Amino acid sequence: MIQLVPVSKADKEILHHLYQFYHYDFSQFTQEDINSFGLYEVRLEVYWQDPRWNPFFIYSSGKIAGFLVVLFENYDVDPDPTHVIYDFMVLRKYRRSGIGRQAAKQAFDLYKANWKTAQMSTNEPAILFWRDVIKEYTAGSYTELFREDKNKYVQMFSTKET
Repeated sequence: MIQLVPVSKADKEILHHLYQFYHYDFSQFTQEDINSFGLYEVRLEVYWQDPRWNPFFIYSSGKIAGFLVVLFENYDVDPDPTHVIYDFMVLRKYRRSGIGRQAAKQAFDLYKANWKTAQMSTNEPAILFWRDVIKEYTAGSYTELFREDKNKYVQMFSTKET
Protein backbone atom coordinates (compact mmCIF):
# COMPACT_ATOMS: atom_id res chain seq x y z
CA MET A 1 0.00 0.00 0.00
CA ILE A 2 1.35 3.40 -1.04
CA GLN A 3 0.73 6.54 1.01
CA LEU A 4 1.72 10.16 0.43
CA VAL A 5 2.35 11.89 3.75
CA PRO A 6 3.05 15.63 3.96
CA VAL A 7 6.55 16.30 5.28
CA SER A 8 6.40 18.30 8.50
CA LYS A 9 9.14 20.72 9.46
CA ALA A 10 10.02 18.31 12.28
CA ASP A 11 10.93 15.75 9.57
CA LYS A 12 13.07 18.17 7.57
CA GLU A 13 16.27 16.28 8.40
CA ILE A 14 14.87 13.03 7.00
CA LEU A 15 13.96 14.83 3.78
CA HIS A 16 17.43 16.38 3.70
CA HIS A 17 18.94 12.88 3.86
CA LEU A 18 16.71 11.67 1.04
CA TYR A 19 17.74 14.67 -1.07
CA GLN A 20 21.35 13.48 -0.79
CA PHE A 21 20.34 10.27 -2.62
CA TYR A 22 18.30 12.30 -5.10
CA HIS A 23 21.22 14.59 -5.96
CA TYR A 24 23.58 11.62 -6.12
CA ASP A 25 21.31 9.87 -8.64
CA PHE A 26 20.85 13.08 -10.61
CA SER A 27 24.54 14.01 -10.67
CA GLN A 28 25.07 11.90 -13.80
CA PHE A 29 22.81 14.40 -15.61
CA THR A 30 23.69 17.63 -13.75
CA GLN A 31 27.41 17.05 -13.15
CA GLU A 32 26.83 18.45 -9.65
CA ASP A 33 29.65 17.93 -7.14
CA ILE A 34 29.52 17.42 -3.40
CA ASN A 35 30.77 20.15 -1.08
CA SER A 36 33.82 20.00 1.20
CA PHE A 37 31.73 18.13 3.81
CA GLY A 38 30.92 15.35 1.34
CA LEU A 39 27.31 16.46 0.88
CA TYR A 40 25.19 17.99 -1.84
CA GLU A 41 23.96 21.50 -1.18
CA VAL A 42 20.28 21.27 -0.25
CA ARG A 43 18.17 24.13 1.09
CA LEU A 44 14.74 23.11 2.26
CA GLU A 45 13.56 26.00 4.46
CA VAL A 46 11.45 27.43 1.63
CA TYR A 47 9.20 24.35 1.84
CA TRP A 48 7.82 25.58 5.19
CA GLN A 49 8.02 29.32 4.47
CA ASP A 50 6.21 29.45 1.13
CA PRO A 51 2.83 27.72 0.58
CA ARG A 52 3.68 27.06 -3.08
CA TRP A 53 5.95 24.19 -2.01
CA ASN A 54 4.40 20.91 -0.85
CA PRO A 55 6.78 18.05 0.00
CA PHE A 56 5.47 14.53 0.61
CA PHE A 57 7.12 11.32 1.75
CA ILE A 58 6.20 8.26 -0.28
CA TYR A 59 5.49 5.37 2.08
CA SER A 60 5.26 1.74 1.03
CA SER A 61 4.00 -0.72 3.64
CA GLY A 62 4.89 1.73 6.40
CA LYS A 63 8.46 2.43 5.19
CA ILE A 64 9.72 5.56 3.48
CA ALA A 65 10.28 4.64 -0.17
CA GLY A 66 10.98 8.13 -1.51
CA PHE A 67 9.56 11.62 -1.76
CA LEU A 68 7.93 14.04 -4.13
CA VAL A 69 7.41 17.78 -4.14
CA VAL A 70 4.40 19.50 -5.68
CA LEU A 71 4.94 23.14 -6.62
CA PHE A 72 1.94 25.44 -7.10
CA GLU A 73 3.57 27.36 -9.93
CA ASN A 74 2.83 31.11 -9.94
CA TYR A 75 0.54 30.72 -6.90
CA ASP A 76 1.73 34.14 -5.73
CA VAL A 77 0.13 35.79 -8.81
CA ASP A 78 -2.41 33.26 -10.08
CA PRO A 79 -5.38 32.00 -8.03
CA ASP A 80 -5.47 28.88 -10.25
CA PRO A 81 -1.81 27.81 -10.42
CA THR A 82 -0.42 24.99 -12.51
CA HIS A 83 0.71 22.16 -10.27
CA VAL A 84 4.17 20.81 -11.01
CA ILE A 85 5.85 17.63 -9.84
CA TYR A 86 9.01 19.54 -9.01
CA ASP A 87 11.11 16.75 -7.49
CA PHE A 88 10.38 13.03 -7.45
CA MET A 89 12.56 10.25 -6.10
CA VAL A 90 12.00 6.60 -5.32
CA LEU A 91 14.77 4.74 -3.52
CA ARG A 92 16.50 2.19 -5.76
CA LYS A 93 15.23 -0.75 -3.70
CA TYR A 94 11.66 0.22 -4.62
CA ARG A 95 12.15 1.13 -8.27
CA ARG A 96 10.47 -0.88 -11.01
CA SER A 97 7.91 -2.18 -8.50
CA GLY A 98 5.06 0.18 -9.37
CA ILE A 99 5.55 2.35 -6.28
CA GLY A 100 6.62 5.42 -8.24
CA ARG A 101 3.72 5.01 -10.66
CA GLN A 102 1.22 4.71 -7.79
CA ALA A 103 2.74 7.67 -5.95
CA ALA A 104 2.58 9.88 -9.04
CA LYS A 105 -1.07 8.99 -9.64
CA GLN A 106 -1.91 9.65 -5.98
CA ALA A 107 -0.24 13.05 -6.26
CA PHE A 108 -2.32 13.87 -9.34
CA ASP A 109 -5.45 12.83 -7.43
CA LEU A 110 -4.64 15.20 -4.55
CA TYR A 111 -5.49 18.35 -6.49
CA LYS A 112 -7.99 19.15 -9.22
CA ALA A 113 -5.69 21.34 -11.29
CA ASN A 114 -3.67 21.85 -14.43
CA TRP A 115 -0.52 19.75 -14.12
CA LYS A 116 2.96 19.80 -15.56
CA THR A 117 5.98 17.52 -15.32
CA ALA A 118 9.39 18.20 -16.85
CA GLN A 119 12.51 16.13 -17.46
CA MET A 120 16.00 16.98 -18.61
CA SER A 121 16.49 15.81 -22.21
CA THR A 122 19.41 13.61 -21.14
CA ASN A 123 17.38 11.78 -18.46
CA GLU A 124 15.79 9.17 -20.72
CA PRO A 125 14.55 6.90 -17.88
CA ALA A 126 12.58 9.81 -16.38
CA ILE A 127 11.18 10.86 -19.76
CA LEU A 128 9.95 7.32 -20.43
CA PHE A 129 8.55 6.97 -16.89
CA TRP A 130 6.55 10.21 -16.98
CA ARG A 131 5.26 9.68 -20.52
CA ASP A 132 4.05 6.21 -19.59
CA VAL A 133 2.47 7.22 -16.26
CA ILE A 134 0.74 10.28 -17.68
CA LYS A 135 -0.44 8.48 -20.80
CA GLU A 136 -2.01 5.79 -18.60
CA TYR A 137 -3.41 8.27 -16.05
CA THR A 138 -4.99 10.55 -18.68
CA ALA A 139 -5.91 7.84 -21.21
CA GLY A 140 -3.60 9.65 -23.62
CA SER A 141 -5.15 13.08 -23.08
CA TYR A 142 -2.01 15.13 -22.49
CA THR A 143 0.31 17.42 -24.40
CA GLU A 144 4.08 17.19 -24.61
CA LEU A 145 6.51 19.75 -25.85
CA PHE A 146 10.26 20.20 -25.91
CA ARG A 147 11.54 23.43 -24.36
CA GLU A 148 14.82 24.16 -26.13
CA ASP A 149 15.52 27.09 -23.80
CA LYS A 150 15.42 24.69 -20.81
CA ASN A 151 16.53 21.57 -22.71
CA LYS A 152 13.56 19.75 -21.14
CA TYR A 153 10.57 17.70 -22.16
CA VAL A 154 7.35 18.93 -20.57
CA GLN A 155 4.06 17.06 -20.27
CA MET A 156 0.85 18.97 -19.50
CA PHE A 157 -2.64 17.77 -18.60
CA SER A 158 -5.57 18.59 -16.31
CA THR A 159 -7.38 16.79 -13.51
CA LYS A 160 -10.08 19.46 -13.34
CA GLU A 161 -13.69 18.43 -13.73
CA THR A 162 -14.96 19.14 -17.23
